[in-house]
Amino acid sequence: MITLKSLDLAEANQVIQAGIARATEISSPSTLCVVDVGGTVIAQARMDGASLSSVALAYNKAYTAISTRLATSFIATIAQPHGDFYGIANGLGGRAIIFPGGVPITIDGEVVGAVGASGGNGQQDEDVAQIAAKALSTK
Repeated sequence: MITLKSLDLAEANQVIQAGIARATEISSPSTLCVVDVGGTVIAQARMDGASLSSVALAYNKAYTAISTRLATSFIATIAQPHGDFYGIANGLGGRAIIFPGGVPITIDGEVVGAVGASGGNGQQDEDVAQIAAKALSTK
């Protein structure tokens, strides 16, 4: 039997609140989505002013990050022609996202979930997701 550690609702809400605080601070209305270790949504919040498309993008960024256990900003660097992940943009049932804003959440060296942020430019989304993930992440 395999036992997997995963985030619970209270922890997911901590991540969401940290992300909302950062998005507010940098004036980037965003959607944040937190998924568990199996890629299922635990919590999602769309800030006032966030685009409609940010809802699906935030989820898919989180899903990509948990599926690969890598930040989507890193995947973008290895998804180029001749890269190890070239072609992943067509993978995961069309849900793979290869631009910034999806970050795994690691506690005690184990990936336990992921967060996706969408609503700003790539740099803003990555910043919001990184800050949100750090609300819980430990090495």
